[in-house]
Amino acid sequence: MGTTTPRRAGASRAWVGALLVAGLGHTPVTHAAVADSDRIAALEQKLDQSLQLIGQLSARVHDLEAQVAQGAPVAAARRPGTAAAAAAPVTAAAAQPGSPAATPPATAAATPPDTAQRLAKVEQTVTEMTASAGRRAEEGMATHGFADVGVGNHNATFSNYQGANVGELDFFLTPRLGSRTRALFELNFEVGSDGSVGVDLERAQLGYQFADSATVWLGRFHTPYGYYNTAFHHGQQIATSLRRPRFIQFEDQGGIMPAHTVGAWLTGSQRVGDEKVTYDVFIGNSQRIQDHTLDMNNAGNTHGSTIMGGNLGLLLSGAFDGLKVGVDVFQTRIQDEDQSPSYITQLRSYGAYAAYDTDSWEDIAEFHVFSNQDLTGRTGTHHSDAGFVQLGYRAGRYTPYARYERGAFQQSDDYFFAQASGSSYYRTALGLRFDVDLVSALKLELADTHLTDRLIGSYDEALLQYAIRF
Repeated sequence: MGTTTPRRAGASRAWVGALLVAGLGHTPVTHAAVADSDRIAALEQKLDQSLQLIGQLSARVHDLEAQVAQGAPVAAARRPGTAAAAAAPVTAAAAQPGSPAATPPATAAATPPDTAQRLAKVEQTVTEMTASAGRRAEEGMATHGFADVGVGNHNATFSNYQGANVGELDFFLTPRLGSRTRALFELNFEVGSDGSVGVDLERAQLGYQFADSATVWLGRFHTPYGYYNTAFHHGQQIATSLRRPRFIQFEDQGGIMPAHTVGAWLTGSQRVGDEKVTYDVFIGNSQRIQDHTLDMNNAGNTHGSTIMGGNLGLLLSGAFDGLKVGVDVFQTRIQDEDQSPSYITQLRSYGAYAAYDTDSWEDIAEFHVFSNQDLTGRTGTHHSDAGFVQLGYRAGRYTPYARYERGAFQQSDDYFFAQASGSSYYRTALGLRFDVDLVSALKLELADTHLTDRLIGSYDEALLQYAIRF
């Protein structure tokens, strides 16, 4: 992108100049020529401003692509829900569907078909962002959508069901409110554990971008721990795998970690030499356990507790280009409202992660350790852990992947015992993603799940999913 944009900018200036000269050649009188000359100067000024904006947007897209830990297999096309998208909605704009823009012959010849297609999509994104940058807020907003359906001998999320299923219908809204004011909303229609369809406002974020290095968000956001929770949102089409790891599923789908937080979030990045440091600091309402499920306390807390934490990452370059490593920590007080009187747990989580994301590979590993204290004085302190490793190889339109995940959760710890999905387990899975086109993917996954403490048992899964974005 760094070399393509100046050539296009120069070509654009040449065409504009040619058109203006042609127009002057048909001007019949001198005073009209003077007027046209003034118009030329004004148009050239506007052109310079537009080219400058295009250059800035191109640099932003190039920068986002370099953030491999926050980018996508097809960086601009697959992951509108990355942490980078939360920092600046332009990443969400990069997920807009549409036909690829023309790629210069030299670029197409020098790169494999998938990379050329990727670059074409990025160029189209720059064009769309440039066109929309000057729109007024009342002219509309960027709207994206995701949906998935599936079939299997088990439901991918709720194993007690089998057969065909409807997954989610997800709407992703990124209104442009100003040069620095940001907004992001995610409205999701999903099937619950009882088979009924519900509507969730998964994210509702209002933010202000002070600079690339600092954006503040207020509202409901994905809790920035680890890598996976902010790299992939509810639209399943953006993820390589058919589903999220079991222990970091979203709360109403059986996740046992607080995937969402309502509060304030400061995020950004800063270059240090050739590397880039990313950071997240957040504080918000503590969650609670209600009906054996984590709840985000959207309306506020009744007991005044908070969750707070941070995430520090490093994007490497050179021989390690494509690798991001990081650590995270958070602490909160969780009240189990299914008990009377309520049990309260002091939850502490420490995590480490690594993600290697290139044109050929998508490898992700996360590990979390929990040190939870029973604040009612009944059972003391408990230590648990969970983690996963996922390896994927991109071979054209096919991406085979493998994942191993496990969770060892102390059942004497009320935080895990009180949750319906809080039992220990391990799971192995082999899958294949096939990109039907730029906006849809067909996924097949074979998995073997073992429950190892509260519930003892195992089950095999054969799952098929068709996921789209629009």
